[in-house]
Amino acid sequence: MGIAGFPQEFADRAATILGHGLEVSVTMRQAGVSVRAGSSTEAAARCDQAEALDGRGPCIDAMDHGGRRVIASVADAPGWERWSRQCVEEGFVTAAAVPAAVTADVAVALNLYSRAPDPWTPELLTAADAFAQLVASAVGLRLELAVLEDSTAGFYRDMSDAVATERAVGAIMQTNRCSADEARRIIDSASRHRNVSPREVAESLLRALVVEDAPVEDAVLEDKPA
Repeated sequence: MGIAGFPQEFADRAATILGHGLEVSVTMRQAGVSVRAGSSTEAAARCDQAEALDGRGPCIDAMDHGGRRVIASVADAPGWERWSRQCVEEGFVTAAAVPAAVTADVAVALNLYSRAPDPWTPELLTAADAFAQLVASAVGLRLELAVLEDSTAGFYRDMSDAVATERAVGAIMQTNRCSADEARRIIDSASRHRNVSPREVAESLLRALVVEDAPVEDAVLEDKPA
């Protein structure tokens, strides 16, 4: 169930194909929650994680409102302080976020990071748009398969609300490399803002995220103080 490792492959390929020394992350937004799905470098991953945990940044803004965002100077990005600080710490100078819709409730985006100023030619941004659409198509197909698998297997039917939520907590911990408390805050915030139950948020996320065979319960328990 869920998306396999292809977002990581797409991030790596995007960095190679787009060139210009760009470092790339693929971010996914579903049920009001943003998660980093794959990154071509650890530096790009850390910037996307900062954005996801803060719930604010160019990638989230682009996915929520449509249209790409080009940030001429990451150091001067208004309203995105946590993301901006992380970008500066990693040595990035400028960035761009290129979104693509998957469904009415799901979007993906490429976050493109540059250590050189202003690489954003029209040709580069057009290529990035096309690549983001390719990622969205792949995600959409995998989500359709996941829903079909869930329906056939009755995967969630006997799962309690607590188990579903804790599994989603574990998935967010792995993708965003955050604590269990931070993951629960993300789910609770999405639940409040979308006026749906935490269970609904959890199920939606579990269809989109992969936690390899490692038990989620163990990952959550390890984060709690003894």
